[in-house]
Amino acid sequence: MRKFMVAVAIVLVLLVLVLLSLPFLLDLNRYRDQYLPILEQALHRTVEVQDVRLTFYPTLGVQLREVAIGDDPVFSSTPFLLFPSVQVAVQWKPLLQRRIEVKSVVIESPVVQVVRSEKGDFNFSTMGRVSTDGRTSIKGAEAKDGVSPLLGAFAVRQFSMTGGTLKFEDRLQEPSKVYHINSLILNTESVAIGETARVQMQGILMPYQIPLDVSGRFGPLQENFDVPTFDIEGLVGKVAINAKGKIIKGQVIGDVQIPKASTRDIPMDFGLKKPIEVSQLQAHLVASIISRDPKIASDRMRIDPLTMNLHVGQSTIHVTGKGVPSQFSLVGQAPIFHSEDIPVPHQIQKPFALEQLEFWAELQGEMLNVTSLKAKAFDGTLSAQGMLNRWSPPFTFSTQGAFKDFSAEALMKVMPPTSLSLTGIGEFEWKVNGLVPSSARPEFDGPTNVTLRDGQILGFDLIKIIEDSLQMAGMLGPSTGTTKYSVIEAQTALEKDGLAIRRLTGTAPNFLLQGAGKIGLDQSVNLKGTVGIHSSMAEKIIQRFPMAKVVRQEGQLTLPFVIRGTVQNPKLKLDTQSLGNQVKKKIEKRLEKVLQGDNQELQKLLDEGKDLLKQFFRK
Repeated sequence: MRKFMVAVAIVLVLLVLVLLSLPFLLDLNRYRDQYLPILEQALHRTVEVQDVRLTFYPTLGVQLREVAIGDDPVFSSTPFLLFPSVQVAVQWKPLLQRRIEVKSVVIESPVVQVVRSEKGDFNFSTMGRVSTDGRTSIKGAEAKDGVSPLLGAFAVRQFSMTGGTLKFEDRLQEPSKVYHINSLILNTESVAIGETARVQMQGILMPYQIPLDVSGRFGPLQENFDVPTFDIEGLVGKVAINAKGKIIKGQVIGDVQIPKASTRDIPMDFGLKKPIEVSQLQAHLVASIISRDPKIASDRMRIDPLTMNLHVGQSTIHVTGKGVPSQFSLVGQAPIFHSEDIPVPHQIQKPFALEQLEFWAELQGEMLNVTSLKAKAFDGTLSAQGMLNRWSPPFTFSTQGAFKDFSAEALMKVMPPTSLSLTGIGEFEWKVNGLVPSSARPEFDGPTNVTLRDGQILGFDLIKIIEDSLQMAGMLGPSTGTTKYSVIEAQTALEKDGLAIRRLTGTAPNFLLQGAGKIGLDQSVNLKGTVGIHSSMAEKIIQRFPMAKVVRQEGQLTLPFVIRGTVQNPKLKLDTQSLGNQVKKKIEKRLEKVLQGDNQELQKLLDEGKDLLKQFFRK
């Protein structure tokens, strides 16, 4: 009995030694050269494996080192997949029945490179098929289903990947952009034909350093890679996302929901004064992930419809949209939008409301084209359009539009306080381009025009200003503290250093003002012009200063003026020095006659003008 036990022990020791030496005695690399061409032909990609070894501990399986699957040469010369180490574990019992069942696959530190071409094709879409330019990646390979080999490779009970990196290069954008998911962890269960697989993924989206945590299920898997249902939920940063749908014939059909999101959760500078929040986002999308027709257009994803609510402060805009990535249309509506909720910096001092706000816009890459914006405000109607070329400073924009039939009095109430106020009905038109840098002062340029009708200028009494300048108080009429006008027109242009007033015209009873000048960025006002005085009022001035008739033309007395001060407190004064120069020139012509010996002209000149000369020349 003792000898039997010793014999058994010796056999067991020999068996263990044989099993331990099998990985060294059995060289699986000789099978590598036999089976790699078959895999290459199935994938239509080059496949390289540096080393293959049989393992018994901790489980029976195969270890592969330095595995590389090449990319479609049309996209890149670098590998599509790189696996430094792959551990494949198989079940013991199926081996006794001459079947191989993969228990688990463990991949360490893989690198996956996904590329979208200028035409919108993905590099993985040709795996198992011919190249996008019609060539095959492996000579003599035949076009087959591009997904079945991949599905077979991952038909395992458990699949895990740690320390991975997913690179995504988007060449569809100009210039092309590269995104990374680093520290990628991926775990799946029951990835096999006829079963419903479960998946969990974690990683960090770079360069934004946004953490990702996604889990879900999909299946039951079909041999042609169809997925009758999938249900995925996860977090992108602080934003929760849920997606449900199906994958049929390489096409994803699904619905995406985002209950709530905010720009403050995105580590990007949008140049916003207030965050913009999104709620109840729902989108139905159809996307082709595997192209079976090279003639398909580059936009293989369509969203129709998209619905969501945009919240800024207390204001809410309901938005609907549809389209493809290269051209997405949006329609927004809000019964009321409060000015204090405008997310970009502005100079509005007091709150007001935009009512019946509607807009139609198109997104084209980083360009936002607002084809139409309409609203009501200050009893008037606003219509505009514009274009924004990117979402973060520095950005440029252009806009044009008109604001018609607004109440000047209502508008003045929300402007910075000033010594003057206006009533009347107004119209404002503009066509402006702008540059908003990240830190410097914004720059604007372009023409703007303002027209006001049938109102009053409160705090501006033109009659009293003329009386005070000519020292004839109470002689032109009662002082009311206001000036009525029928029309005020200003042709202006925004410039880098302020607002240039090309032409200013104001028509009032007995008066016609014309001028030009500038309002600086420091709110300073510098205007010059003339005020034409008509009829009986002009006669009263001439009766007081007879020599004033020398500057009267066609029955109208024209007096020069200047406006100085600030926007908050502008001051109009008659330019008596300029008026005196005009009188001098007229007198000089008459003096020429005097110098030629015309004594009668001399006496007449002295009699008519001595009082006026005293006023204007301060004598």
